[in-house]
Amino acid sequence: MRRWLRRPGVRLALLGTGAYLVFLVANVPAAWVGVALERASRGNVALGEARGTVWKGSGALALRSGGAWRGVADIEWSCNPLALFVGRVDLRISGSGRDTQLRALASFGTTGASFRNVELSAPAAVIEPVLAAAAFARPEGRLRLLADSVDIGAASLHGAATVEWTGAGLGGMQAQRLGDYRLQITGSGDRAALTLATLRGDLQLNGQGEWRAAQPRLVQLRGVVEAAAERKDLELLMQALGARGTGTSQPFTWSVPIG
Repeated sequence: MRRWLRRPGVRLALLGTGAYLVFLVANVPAAWVGVALERASRGNVALGEARGTVWKGSGALALRSGGAWRGVADIEWSCNPLALFVGRVDLRISGSGRDTQLRALASFGTTGASFRNVELSAPAAVIEPVLAAAAFARPEGRLRLLADSVDIGAASLHGAATVEWTGAGLGGMQAQRLGDYRLQITGSGDRAALTLATLRGDLQLNGQGEWRAAQPRLVQLRGVVEAAAERKDLELLMQALGARGTGTSQPFTWSVPIG
């Protein structure tokens, strides 16, 4: 065996094969990043117009909205190749689009995804692919998502995130100028606690809720809602929340389907 390996032709062949494998690995197409995103997001996130390689590339990030795709931002990424040895894809992501800014550290593996130092600022309509009711309500205003560390598994959520909705409105329900709101999410495994608070506005919404792994596509919220007495245009929205009229504080219970 050793004598066979000492032959010059064999050593050259092995060296050539090794160099070719290194070349192939170094030039894995960027489209593989799109495959990882789609699998980790269960088909709700896609990467189009992928250019470059998995190590350094760019593409157009899109979210599924019904049967179509909604473009979010043009993104760029760089990848840590050492993470592949433990079965993960680690990415440093930044991107921008019309009215959209994104930066994050993301890691995708066979058991889930992890996100670090996430900051997203985008039009509120970006949530339509995630919340079925949003396609009808047509949210207006802007969303800002901040998260230091979030780990998402097949049936678990760990970490904390804050979502702020400013200049809120619902075009589909003819409800404009609602106010500014904050949703805090704290995951602790098979459950995540939600706290909803109104920062300012004519529609006061404050409450608590939770997400449970046993019902991964449903979020439940309970709290108190009050619309300013002069905002008669919000009566339709109040009815949708299970309340009646304006000018009085009333309890609400809301189950929100996800995906």
